[in-house]
Amino acid sequence: MKDPQGFTTLGAITAVEHDKATVTLHCGEARLRLLLLTDDVVRLRVAPPGASFGRDFSYALDPGTTWHGPSALTVEENDAIVRIQTGALTIQTEKTTCRLQILDATGRILFADEAGPAWENAGSNGTDTVSHVALSARLRPGERLFGLGDKTVTLDRRGHRFALWNTDAFEYQRGTDPLYKSIPFLLSLHDGAACGLFVDTTQRMTVDLGAEANDRLRVEAPGSALDYYVLAGATPLAVLQQFARLTGRTPMLPKWALGYHQCRYSYRNEGEIREVARELRARRIPCDALYFDIHYMDGFRVFTWDRDAFPDPAGLIADLKQDGFQSIVIIDPGVKADDPAYGIARAGHAHDAYIKQPDGSPYTGKVWPGACHFPDFTNPAVRDWWGPLHAELLKQGVAGVWNDMNEPAVFIEDLEEATAITMPEDLRHDYDGHPTDHAEVHNAYGMQMLRATYEGLLRLAPERRPFTITRAAYAGTQRYGTTWTGDNTSSWDHLKLAVEQCLSLSVSGTPFVGADVGGFVGTPDGELLARWTQLGALMPLFRNHTTLGTPPQEPWVFGEEVERICREAIELRYRLLPYFYTLLWEAATDGLPMLRPLALPHPADETIRREAPLGFYLGSSLLAYPVLDAGQIQMNAYLPPVPGGWYDVHTGRHHPGDGGTVVPVETPLDRLPLFVKAGSIVPFQPVLQHVEENPVEELTLHVYPTPGAFTARLYDDAGVGWAFKNGD
Repeated sequence: MKDPQGFTTLGAITAVEHDKATVTLHCGEARLRLLLLTDDVVRLRVAPPGASFGRDFSYALDPGTTWHGPSALTVEENDAIVRIQTGALTIQTEKTTCRLQILDATGRILFADEAGPAWENAGSNGTDTVSHVALSARLRPGERLFGLGDKTVTLDRRGHRFALWNTDAFEYQRGTDPLYKSIPFLLSLHDGAACGLFVDTTQRMTVDLGAEANDRLRVEAPGSALDYYVLAGATPLAVLQQFARLTGRTPMLPKWALGYHQCRYSYRNEGEIREVARELRARRIPCDALYFDIHYMDGFRVFTWDRDAFPDPAGLIADLKQDGFQSIVIIDPGVKADDPAYGIARAGHAHDAYIKQPDGSPYTGKVWPGACHFPDFTNPAVRDWWGPLHAELLKQGVAGVWNDMNEPAVFIEDLEEATAITMPEDLRHDYDGHPTDHAEVHNAYGMQMLRATYEGLLRLAPERRPFTITRAAYAGTQRYGTTWTGDNTSSWDHLKLAVEQCLSLSVSGTPFVGADVGGFVGTPDGELLARWTQLGALMPLFRNHTTLGTPPQEPWVFGEEVERICREAIELRYRLLPYFYTLLWEAATDGLPMLRPLALPHPADETIRREAPLGFYLGSSLLAYPVLDAGQIQMNAYLPPVPGGWYDVHTGRHHPGDGGTVVPVETPLDRLPLFVKAGSIVPFQPVLQHVEENPVEELTLHVYPTPGAFTARLYDDAGVGWAFKNGD
């Protein structure tokens, strides 16, 4: 049988095999294998005729997770269907077509094939090896789809078509596609039920979510095997926790990572960065981290310093540390190839570290230093070589590493003729002992660079929690650090995109996210910077950043009023650090997102479904409605139904209403609407100029009552190191 695109589908079931956790359906020469990881997580693998199920290898999956199978598994069949049941799911498969549907314990359909799995054969006669695989599933009226990482459309992805191919998308705009990250995970909400779909391939993928046919979801990718997961749960948050269990949780970061970060491309010399540090402290604007962009290097050679601009890096970093600033340096993947005196390049050759052309010679591409070779981070020996290269930086006092340009980006001389600003797809990689081409590796390259960085920092300083940040990502990247939304622009629409992208990344398993405050490309006015700083104060990663050639963008350059408003927003962030740190701990231990779209805790709320307001939860207690339009001095905020209603954080006013209510809110420039759910206890601490300024010996607990008993979680530890794992 053929699907609407002419791909071959599975066809009739001819035999059924099963054991305690696996069911294999034979469809002639093709096979569909279902592996029940738990009662409510199923892995599905498709082997077309003449093909295997493919390598049982994935960068996405957390190697630390152990799956114990379902509590019970029954398999029944009659003339029409094969029925598979666990303690939470029923999977029914039509015998004539091998199309399946997955139902929860109440009988609600969570996932249903349309044409189901399918494949295309290469060659003019269509009988050669399988070249592409696809999956088509039914979309129901009213079904909403969230996820796919940093895509620049509305939170609900329904009705759009996307490409997943990591791309250096400088100055991207709404609708630009593809972007920096490829995370092929979707969260479906329908009729109050939630379901996750994760298609595990690092190949270039197209995802059609009802664009061509409004009742069909279709994913398609090169390759000969299809490997995907369906995840169920009692709530949307429970589904996301399952995805975190599958692909890993963020590590605990140093507490200072939750402070305010100041950056630009670039602070060109020691004097400039010292001046920024002095101004921050003199103006009493709290800040924990300063960044060194690429101009700190000698000719953009990684792991070097420009000694004319930064004659004493260790002394500078020590002085900044004395004033409470952590220093973060950028490291790109390109290693300058045409300088015989450059020791890192020579060492890379000695370790056979570089990505190879099909003829076995190192690939050369152009980036900031000029001609460069690129380490093959999919080779464990190369990762082991790369990590120790950070030793001198750590010795100099560097506290964090920022990996950029790792889509990977490669400069193309003639962009009009270029098909992609990256390296050729036929280059060769090790792929952790499974040699393959760049076409398969591409979307995981940035992730494996971040892995090499994180694991290297951990080996060099095992007593410290690494801080790393990456621009490119694939599913599972959160195991190795943090990310941001890339080269955004200074506009009100990008302020709105910052909300949508960070919420979507949070749904996609990436909890520690942020967008460049003020916009990277262009110049904000004072109002936009003030509103963006207020929003940034509620994002996990809170960093002001701008590009080369733009005017200064620090909080004080727009006049006293904007400086005061930015200071107050940053101070609110520091007052709320106990709450943020608890959220970080929940993300690291329970897989809970720090930022949450309104639909997550309220999947059946019709107002949220119909109007899609851009408020969001910060944890389970705080609800923010950022001001996203110029000149806005009033808004109507929708407060979802919760027992006991809501309180305005700024005024203390109580808004009762278990059924949900719209309240008018004044939004002068110095106020971001922020509400707290009744029955919450929110910890506040005194304002600090940086996290390590003074020990926090006293917290103020703000109690927002509701009838009956209520509790809250509060987590704290030393903020550095790993003693917390032993309960210290």
